[in-house]
Amino acid sequence: MNRAGAIGVVAAVAVTLNLNLLASRFYERWDLTREALYTLSEPTLRTLHGLAEPVDVTLLLGRSDPLNPSLRQLLSAYGAETGKLRVRQIDPEQHPAEFAALQKKYGIVAAETGEGQTVTDASVLITQADRHWFVTSDDLLRLEPDGERVRPKLEQALTEGIANVLVRTRSTVCFSTGHEELGAFDAGPDGLAELRTRIEKNNFEVEERKLGGPRQGGPGLEGCRVLVIAGPRLHFDAPDTEAIVTATKSGTSVLALLSPAPVEQERLGALGLEPLAELAVAKLGGNLVLETDPARRLPRGVGEVFFAKPRAHAVTHGLTKGDQSVFDVLVSEAQSVTPRAPAEALLESSEQAVALDSLKPILERRADLALDRQRSRQVLAVAHELPPAPGGAPTRIVLVGSATVAQNRSFREAALYGNRLFVENALAWVAARPTLVSVPEKPPREIGLSLSQESLGEVLRYVMIYMPGTAALLGAFVLLRRRAVETRSRRRPESPGESTDATRS
Repeated sequence: MNRAGAIGVVAAVAVTLNLNLLASRFYERWDLTREALYTLSEPTLRTLHGLAEPVDVTLLLGRSDPLNPSLRQLLSAYGAETGKLRVRQIDPEQHPAEFAALQKKYGIVAAETGEGQTVTDASVLITQADRHWFVTSDDLLRLEPDGERVRPKLEQALTEGIANVLVRTRSTVCFSTGHEELGAFDAGPDGLAELRTRIEKNNFEVEERKLGGPRQGGPGLEGCRVLVIAGPRLHFDAPDTEAIVTATKSGTSVLALLSPAPVEQERLGALGLEPLAELAVAKLGGNLVLETDPARRLPRGVGEVFFAKPRAHAVTHGLTKGDQSVFDVLVSEAQSVTPRAPAEALLESSEQAVALDSLKPILERRADLALDRQRSRQVLAVAHELPPAPGGAPTRIVLVGSATVAQNRSFREAALYGNRLFVENALAWVAARPTLVSVPEKPPREIGLSLSQESLGEVLRYVMIYMPGTAALLGAFVLLRRRAVETRSRRRPESPGESTDATRS
């Protein structure tokens, strides 16, 4: 090898080493999937960047499992954001001893199918110190109601699990009962079962505490870190209200979702919760807010269902960007909640809203009377933090003028992401805990192939005509070419001697 060649080889090696060094120092990934499956959301990035100690993520999947490639890709994206994530994979069939050890330690349930495959009740195990969290296959994928599509939830499930093992203590969230509140265990459209599930998955304990009627020596509100009052329909007696105020002054934070309710025939009121509002430095309107701005209200009704604009605050984190609204919050049957300093507004209507003190115009179907009033901007939710007790956690109150923001439909409909994020942030803020994980959902994907009659006809043409025809043409071309080559090879070139003898004869 000459000198120039040697120099070229050395230069190529140096360039390759430099490129590898740059690639290792400046790691970058690109998500080219149509649904952006591996683009991490802001809640996930915030969780990963906040890791102070290592978190172990163990995949309990076989190499051939359909979820395995997607999970590996997503965890690679996680690893690009933090070095505190330790990922490993244990195939229950190929590594039975390691799997048996985990099964005994964490109580994992496993069984074998008729084909000899091992299935478990956990697809991913997330651990830190003595805390652990299971992620099941149902957590990773959700079947759509049409039965033909699934909605990926990989990022939601993984980030929830990581956030869960970071919390060392479990706080108790108490839901008040006794005044026809929305049920924490009600799975219907108007219930709060979805919110309760979200609370439990974020390492809270959930209990119901009865305030109205005979208490029979019950625990009252003792031990409640957060009290949730959701959509009561009956008036709170003075002892009930006093119990709430006393608990709040003693360190129990409150999330009150208070839709307007009639107190006397068609007249609306605050259901005896005025002392709680005073503690929050606010005033409950005891009215019904109607939105007249066509850009905010829904076409149906007279304006009782509309989108409220969030104001910048820790509770509305992710809903606003500067002074601009990113996600609005859909409210229905809302009352105004007027704050005084230092309480802060969280949600508000447009300047074209009106407030009714009575339902009479609505019941009489006189929309003209309902809307023929002075119009002004109405505040629909406020937040206030009480002076903390020495050495104690902050005591906070959030008053929302509508309970519909937390109903199950807000968590089941992707279009209501703003509602979901608002409620979860509000609960995290009053509990003085890190923001709950709320990852935007990915679009659904088809399950397998969906063939119409036209598609079946196209497949038939491909199988019966196009593919055999193409194969036949290729075979004919190869055969003719071979024959031409053989013909040329059999021809002998004429020599000069043979040509002369033939001429003489």
